[in-house]
Amino acid sequence: MKLFDSKKRLLEVGQKVRVEENIPSPNGMLYKNSLVKLDEFNSKQNKIRVTDSLGKVWWINPSQVSSSFL
Repeated sequence: MKLFDSKKRLLEVGQKVRVEENIPSPNGMLYKNSLVKLDEFNSKQNKIRVTDSLGKVWWINPSQVSSSFL
């Protein structure tokens, strides 16, 4: 199964991506335009696991990230 970001670009595990929107959780906030690393893909829930610069793990939707961040 291929994984696509919010702009329909192909995503790969190990790739750095940019967060497209603020994502709140009980443990904090993942802010828009943050760079995160794509670690894993869960095909059952259609979620991706990303790690932020502090090493915190987040499970988010692929449509909430973009592989183009320049």
